[in-house]
Amino acid sequence: MATGEKQPGILDRIVTARVKRIEQAKRERSLADVRAAMSDAPAVTPFRGALAAKPGIAVISEMKRSSPSAGELDAGLDPVQRGEMYCSAGAAAISVLTEFDFFGGSNDDLRKVKRLASPRGVAVLQKDFVVDDYQVYEARAAGADAILLIIAILTPDRYASLLSLAGELGMDALVEVFDEPELEIAAREKPAILGVNNRNLKTLETSLSVFERMAPMMPSNTLKVAESGMKNAADVARMGRAGAKAVLVGESLMRAGSDAATLVKAMSQVPVGGTGA
Repeated sequence: MATGEKQPGILDRIVTARVKRIEQAKRERSLADVRAAMSDAPAVTPFRGALAAKPGIAVISEMKRSSPSAGELDAGLDPVQRGEMYCSAGAAAISVLTEFDFFGGSNDDLRKVKRLASPRGVAVLQKDFVVDDYQVYEARAAGADAILLIIAILTPDRYASLLSLAGELGMDALVEVFDEPELEIAAREKPAILGVNNRNLKTLETSLSVFERMAPMMPSNTLKVAESGMKNAADVARMGRAGAKAVLVGESLMRAGSDAATLVKAMSQVPVGGTGA
């Protein structure tokens, strides 16, 4: 785990809380037990495959009860109801926030979503702050098809190790970066899926220009994902024109309420290249 000046304040607080939760989880359930539970987990739906199979921009629809940037979004979130909505609207994948202290999530949410998404070929991403091997095994045991690896909270060696472990367990990893130095670190391991987060972690504001600036620097053979800040199909088209094959959208969908399905459908109809919107 990275420490010191490089790590932004909000991530520092989240990771500190997460490490405490991990240590508690290890006391309650041994790694051996978690690994044994993987044998009962649902089969993996290839995450990259689900994104690549979409003829247009692939939408990774996210669910979360709250966030540090937005505050409370849906305290009474029903992951099954929202998961059904996302699947029916054409989402390529569903991102489930499983971090509890800041986002109100759990791996139980992920299990519920996986059960309904898997038969439809919709992949499920565990959105968490992964710093420990235990979490990777825990994600697979819960049914995750992919995990999130955030370069800002990992040393290069830890990142490489966690990426390798995810692959060994049959999962993909969405590798997330916020700036150019992080992109350089991420690219060394040739990740199959690489995301640029448009959020400034110091101000918590978003700007689509971040992905536009960094997309030309991303390896040509990686599947490019634009994350955060997209509010409508026009924003998705803008990211498509910049080179995104997929977008991860959370806050806008959570704020849309019952209109989220319409929003997902519109975003999913944006062609690759972002033209026509």
